[in-house]
Amino acid sequence: MSNTMKKIIIFFLCACSFIVACTETSEGFLESKGKETDDLESVFSDSTKVMGFHAALFWQLGRVTMSPHGVASVLQNYKDYEAGTDNSRYSGYFRVTEFTPAYTKGDFSQGGTNAGFTDFQRGWQEAYQTIYRCNSFLQNYKKAPLTEATKEKLANEARFIRAFFYFHLLRQYGAVPLLYDEVIDPFNPSFLERSTFEECVNYLAQELRVAADALPLEQMGADYGRPTKASALGVLTELYALAASPLYNGGNIGSGDNRLLVGYDNYDVNRWENVRITAQELMGLGTHELVKDNKTRPGNGFYLATTKRVNTERVWFWVTVSTTGYPASALLPKSRNGGRQIQPYHELVEAFPMKDGTPIDKNSAEYKENPYQNRDPRLGYTIIYNEAEWIKTKGGELEKVYTYKDATQDGYGTSGGTETGYYFRKCCNEDLMANEYGEGTGLSFIRYADIMLLYAEALTELNVDRNRDEIEKQLFELRDRAGIEPGDDKRYGVPANMNKDEMIDFIINERRIEFANECGNRFWDLKRRKLYEKLDGVWTSAAVWEKTNDGSYTWSVMPIEQHFFSQKMYFSAIPQREINASHGKLIQNPGW
Repeated sequence: MSNTMKKIIIFFLCACSFIVACTETSEGFLESKGKETDDLESVFSDSTKVMGFHAALFWQLGRVTMSPHGVASVLQNYKDYEAGTDNSRYSGYFRVTEFTPAYTKGDFSQGGTNAGFTDFQRGWQEAYQTIYRCNSFLQNYKKAPLTEATKEKLANEARFIRAFFYFHLLRQYGAVPLLYDEVIDPFNPSFLERSTFEECVNYLAQELRVAADALPLEQMGADYGRPTKASALGVLTELYALAASPLYNGGNIGSGDNRLLVGYDNYDVNRWENVRITAQELMGLGTHELVKDNKTRPGNGFYLATTKRVNTERVWFWVTVSTTGYPASALLPKSRNGGRQIQPYHELVEAFPMKDGTPIDKNSAEYKENPYQNRDPRLGYTIIYNEAEWIKTKGGELEKVYTYKDATQDGYGTSGGTETGYYFRKCCNEDLMANEYGEGTGLSFIRYADIMLLYAEALTELNVDRNRDEIEKQLFELRDRAGIEPGDDKRYGVPANMNKDEMIDFIINERRIEFANECGNRFWDLKRRKLYEKLDGVWTSAAVWEKTNDGSYTWSVMPIEQHFFSQKMYFSAIPQREINASHGKLIQNPGW
């Protein structure tokens, strides 16, 4: 690489560290700032610049939380992948100019051709930018004027971040070119071919295992938010679950040259054994557990696990500075100074059970009169519905949020109001308005509950009858934490004697409600379980409440958006620009 190119690249990387420190990060380790410099030698001869360079490796973490979306700060947008599912939608977005609205409509024509869709390019480019930075750091870190222990600690974190971004590429695009430890000149493409799906899984499993063995059990104080041993095991569990799931393990949609790029050529139940072993190893560390508190109020532990900055449930997460109201600033209704950027569909509300854990009965008089009464407490911690309460002034008392038709500010059909009858409150501190600053909570990529449910899913796939007691133990514990009543049979509404398919459906629905609006979990579950095709042609709905002259309410369900899906959408297209630049080396995904 020429000296001129080095200067351009390193200036860009160090500029990134300024952005990180000032906007989309936690306090503490990411506050390290390097000065703009002109070459790698200068960076790695100065400890402050090295720390700034390393901080830049965390710059794009928020982008993995969200779908690809231009250059605006993540802290100004809440464009979660789940807005392309049956869980939620973007406010006002019927057009197909961004990733998840396009996903809902099955239309990726922006940019002239489907494979030229702008956000395919953004997602690919942002991940590889971070991988390039990680490789640059790993190639040069030993020169740094730091203690050997500090240098190795930073290198292990860089190795983990690199693996995490490869994992994200794998679940979005299928197999990708692996750079390994090479620092490829981005101004002079080397025409790399895509590795196979199996090669990518094996490489990432090896890298994550090395990271797990090297990273510390805990990162506290100023280091809180750095990866830990559990973080590496958590991503490894997710990787194995991806590889073992139907889309890749026996349900390969590829053919010819691209078949081995998007999955395995055979089904192997033992791939689920990898999930079981790794999840069990993480659960045995003793560093993580569910946050439980049913004494304060039913399900308060669930609220704390999704709003408290430091808690025992966060396995791998992205934290934000305390000088921002995010994500409340993006989620809460207008009357609470929020941006209501993403809103839940009524179908998500219906997915939550009753407070005894049994499914809702839409024909019952109780449900028809008040569909939110006597429900799973997680519903109230996830969604704001008509007459749910939130403070309206700083330090003020709780006041009702009105979402009924034409209600001032927040109502259905009101300018700036709700388009579904609901707002999200998940991950928001209920003591704060949207424009007030809290402790800088951020969002979790992986919570301990996620590992428990993947463990239960793996046990079900391996042998539901032999593993029934252990599977149900996970479900009972989660529902107990949720504040669901155990019932006389102590089963928390979990049906007895479910067969394999019924148990999988139950677990996937439990994941839907447990992780709603958290880092796109519904999006990735629908893909890996090969369930997205069931949404083709399906309408999602709003709950429209109307206030009568006597002050009472009536409500109805109004279909508002139809979803479309084609099989090719299980994998995003390799960006057309990359295909063209590779001179035939990169093979496109099925159907694009």
